[in-house]
Amino acid sequence: MDPTTINPGHWARTFFESQDLSESLVAGLTVGVDFVVLVLVSLLADYVTRSILMRIIRRWVLKTKATWDDHFLKEKVFEALVHLLPTILVRAFIPVVFEHATDWISPLQKGLSYLLVYQIALLLNRTARATSHVLEDQERFKDKPIRTLLSVLQFMTWFIAILAAVSIASETPLGNLLAGMAGATAIIILIFQDAINGLLANFQISMYDLLRKGDWITFEKYGVDGDVLSVDLTTVKIKNFDNTISSVPAKAFVTDSFVNWRGMQIANVRRIKRNLVLDLDSVHFCDDTLLEHIQGIERVSAYLEERQRDISKHNTAVGANKDNPVNGRHMTNLGIFRMYATAYLEEHSLISKEHSLMVRQLQPLGTGVPLEIYCFAKEINWVPYEGVVSDIFDHLIAAAPAFGLRLYQAPTSRSGYKGIDSTAL
Repeated sequence: MDPTTINPGHWARTFFESQDLSESLVAGLTVGVDFVVLVLVSLLADYVTRSILMRIIRRWVLKTKATWDDHFLKEKVFEALVHLLPTILVRAFIPVVFEHATDWISPLQKGLSYLLVYQIALLLNRTARATSHVLEDQERFKDKPIRTLLSVLQFMTWFIAILAAVSIASETPLGNLLAGMAGATAIIILIFQDAINGLLANFQISMYDLLRKGDWITFEKYGVDGDVLSVDLTTVKIKNFDNTISSVPAKAFVTDSFVNWRGMQIANVRRIKRNLVLDLDSVHFCDDTLLEHIQGIERVSAYLEERQRDISKHNTAVGANKDNPVNGRHMTNLGIFRMYATAYLEEHSLISKEHSLMVRQLQPLGTGVPLEIYCFAKEINWVPYEGVVSDIFDHLIAAAPAFGLRLYQAPTSRSGYKGIDSTAL
């Protein structure tokens, strides 16, 4: 380019020409002056926007009752947005200022494009961080992995910003660069497979609401029993009840089976499902002596009277021979004990009456017949809950002999001494 054609009639050019400088030096100094003036104007524009616009925005934020704008102000989102205006303005005026020095337009615009990409990436990251704070303040998002999603978004933002910078440097469309990376996808997946699996697991955990911060979980495979501290990109941290901290891969909560006790905490009741094993030899029909004894037990006295009337009416109607208890209908000590246990649970102040409550027989085993207690305690905390369960079974174990029942107990080393004269030993 002919130096004499650069900014003819420019005041700076006239000044430098008066100093008897060479044409090439005059042209370079003239362009330099234009560039310095452009920089000064951009700095002035940035100062004005920050001084005026930011002051207006800050006053507006402080006056509003909303809280989301406070987070945006604290994370300097508005400040990053304001910084974009001078950069865009200067980049737009470069072709005008350097109209006669076209060789300078492309390098300057490219440099400002790098700055613009950085400012946009910074704006998006600050916006994402502020948005995460806004969501964390809302009740419905407090148990969601917001921090994990924020980390992913920030990573993707800077990754695309780097690709955009490469696109500007190589003058290759960003879309072509993204398409060209398809061939490297397998290598990327291989290198970052843990992060990718953790990310997908986090999305599934969030989508299906499998896990929340503060949930009590039990994960036998990893020896975990405690409260969730955090759900990170690749791991979930749990504080066990023995105050140890366990880290479990996030993908394990999608691929393996674990117990989440959140439903119990929401319902505010905890299930009791435990059984007594009764000796089969102690189960029999009730004779008059046993019935007379049981009749004095208040929880079943009304039931016995009604049941005896129904049985007598039935046996009379069918003409059952009462000499043999197998004939007709008769009460058993196990059946009466089941009714007693049911009545005891229904009267218990710490047993829920709004949930399932039953006492049932299970499949007889070689050790006896299991009698299962199935109900829900109003206590969900571990120590009080175990106290309620122990109180219930303490009572039922002690009450069983009153019905002529014996609990099964495996023979001990002393069992063989029963009935043996100690003097013969």
